[in-house]
Amino acid sequence: MPAKPGKGLFGWLGRQVGHVKKAVQTDPAAPKTLYRNEKIEEVPHPENPNIKLRRTTIDEAVIPPPPPKKMS
Repeated sequence: MPAKPGKGLFGWLGRQVGHVKKAVQTDPAAPKTLYRNEKIEEVPHPENPNIKLRRTTIDEAVIPPPPPKKMS
């Protein structure tokens, strides 16, 4: 009976290749988001109730990337 997908040596090797691929594609200079809260409010327009007014508020706490190191 053949092994299940993801089990055994080749499953392990595939996972390792996937981790390396993700690490290569990830931008290390991108800011890191610690907290994100998105709130959407909708109310009808006072003069025309067929129109909805929408307000979107996004609260974020972001850690900026470290400045690049200067090579001397």
